[in-house]
Amino acid sequence: MKQDISLQLMVVMLENLVQHTLPRIYAIREKLEQGHVLLKTELNFMLESLQTVSQCYSRFQQDIQCMVIFSSVAELLSEVIEMAFNNEQDKFQYVA
Repeated sequence: MKQDISLQLMVVMLENLVQHTLPRIYAIREKLEQGHVLLKTELNFMLESLQTVSQCYSRFQQDIQCMVIFSSVAELLSEVIEMAFNNEQDKFQYVA
C-alpha cells in the first residue's frame, strides 16, 4: 500500500514537472536569452522549482529513471539561474 502511494506521488510529481514546471522554465530561459531580467515572481518560481526538484530527488532515490529526470531538471534550473545572474550583472554594468 505504501509503495502504491509513493508510486502515485511520483507520477503526480512527474506530470506536474512535464505539464507545468518545464514549460515555464523554458519560457523564462527564452526571456533571459533575449537579455531580460527576471521578475520577482519568476525568481520565486525558480527557487520553488529548485526546492521541489531537490525534494523529489531525495524522495525517489530508489528509482534511477526519476533520479536522472530530476537531476536533468536541476541542471536546467542551474543554467537558467546562471543566465539570470549574468543578465542582472549586465544590467548593473550598463547603469554604472
